[in-house]
Amino acid sequence: MADVTQNGFALRIRKLLPTGWFPAAPAAGEAEQAPVLNALLQGFGSMFAWIWDMLSGTADQTRLATMTGAFLDMFAADFFGTLLPRNPGESDDAYRARIEEALFPSLGTRPDVVDVIADEVGTAGRVIEPRNASDCKGIASMAAPAIGGGYGYGVSALRYGSRAAPFQLFAQLPTGDTSPPATQTLDRIADVMPAGTIAWVQDVENPE
Repeated sequence: MADVTQNGFALRIRKLLPTGWFPAAPAAGEAEQAPVLNALLQGFGSMFAWIWDMLSGTADQTRLATMTGAFLDMFAADFFGTLLPRNPGESDDAYRARIEEALFPSLGTRPDVVDVIADEVGTAGRVIEPRNASDCKGIASMAAPAIGGGYGYGVSALRYGSRAAPFQLFAQLPTGDTSPPATQTLDRIADVMPAGTIAWVQDVENPE
């Protein structure tokens, strides 16, 4: 690989000079026979080495996967304006991951709703779809709850299913209280829901 250091560039320039005009560059351990020339060429070499480093760094800043520092902030500003600023103390890798998620979001699926809840609350919540048998189980009774897959009427964990309530879900957010859900959380859930669907959201102490 070519020597792109200051001294490397100085030596390359020196080799371009006409033979016999100046003493040859010293070998390892030898004294410099043209110190003034060497000082001049080292100045040029310093400039070229700086330009090379800048070009190498600039190449990395042309791709989201490799850009760093202020270039990431400028990338986010170009695509999202002021909607996706860097969080205080956020690392380049963490910020890059948020930018990629915003550029190529996954939308319209149940896992997206689950992920939003986990991101907002910090822990997994509970999503219940009335038409999803694994959420609501079958119909049973207190006397024989196992008939309904382990749930029955009068059991705290029972969720009533219904084929008459399509395109809806209930979401329980384990925030530790029963306050109304935060507007930001509701907006983020709405952003990932398919058009024409409804999410009923509730803050709970513990999902049952």
